[in-house]
Amino acid sequence: MKKILAGWMGCVALLALATGCFRNTISEIELDIPAMRTQACAAAVEGALAKLGIGSNNVVRTVKLDVDARKGWVTYDNVRLGRRNIEVAVRHAGFAVNDLPADEAARAQLAPECRGDE
Repeated sequence: MKKILAGWMGCVALLALATGCFRNTISEIELDIPAMRTQACAAAVEGALAKLGIGSNNVVRTVKLDVDARKGWVTYDNVRLGRRNIEVAVRHAGFAVNDLPADEAARAQLAPECRGDE
């Protein structure tokens, strides 16, 4: 009887340890995008992020952009994608983001109102 009880207690302990190892793989990053002044600019940013894959089963789960605040919030699967990948995608769309300068070749292709003077 003691062996059965000890076995069950061991299983419960392993189960408790296993649940403690579960890791939340969803993170959120805030993007500061000074040149995102219009809805057209926001559409360009969202298009760049869409290339990474947006949706509940993709690496980017949600994208929220606020043109007035010139900010964006992206929820993403941090096991499959790093936060720097998101910033680089926005950078390659021609926008300065957080501490990264805009890709100048891409920036030159943007509409004048989206180029900004960062």
